Amino acid sequence: MKRVFGWSVAVAMVMAPTAAIAGPKQLTASGYQLPSDKPVSIVLMRPDVQVGQLQAGGAIEPNANWTKAARDNLLVAMDAHSKARGLGMTVMPEPEGEAGKLVTDYEALHRAVATAILTHKYQGAKLPTKKDRFDWMLGPGAGALGQATGANYALFFVGRDNFATAGRKAAQVAGMLGCLVGFCVITKGGQHIYYASLVELSTGNVVWFDLLRGSEGDVRTPEGAKAMVDVVMASLPTKPGQGPVQTAAVAAR
Repeated sequence: MKRVFGWSVAVAMVMAPTAAIAGPKQLTASGYQLPSDKPVSIVLMRPDVQVGQLQAGGAIEPNANWTKAARDNLLVAMDAHSKARGLGMTVMPEPEGEAGKLVTDYEALHRAVATAILTHKYQGAKLPTKKDRFDWMLGPGAGALGQATGANYALFFVGRDNFATAGRKAAQVAGMLGCLVGFCVITKGGQHIYYASLVELSTGNVVWFDLLRGSEGDVRTPEGAKAMVDVVMASLPTKPGQGPVQTAAVAAR
């Protein structure tokens, strides 16, 4: 039996009908701005990226080569993006021992918190205690990441990408042809979801979050990864005293 990605359900959740997920894609803690009285240093956590093939029956089969290529391309693209914006960002080295456990634990915690953000801020399932506030955190223990890296912020970057096989594409065509004779079965193609979080390490607060549903480029190529990163990180605040960046591209979204 072919192994399938455990994130299939999460992908389906975020790719729900547009009406169910209407609203802004970029979210920021209310009124938040980066501190103006100290330098901003950001550590980029290891990109959590998985790329696979969407089979004819709907199962997602992981592709290790595509995933590695995407991760490598995204790291290069994020480094180029940060340098172009004058951002002091370093990449989290591959940690070992206790440091490795710390990083792994916070990567897992971030995935859990991000899933809650996707559910309650993009799916419309509002929490009564939060109402419309963007109020999410990894906890004050996140300061240990700052102590380990010397950074005062951490940037988490997550991608779930799958590309339709020839069989899946054929099923799409068959479904569309069926519509012509009154038997309409809509078969979805490949799905592409990317999001990023900026976490203030002194408090553990998630202060910025951006979600991109849909593909800006094929991350298996350097050019596609650059296009994806430039869109996802467009509104990221990077300078002391700065809030979310409003660009023409962000406004259009």
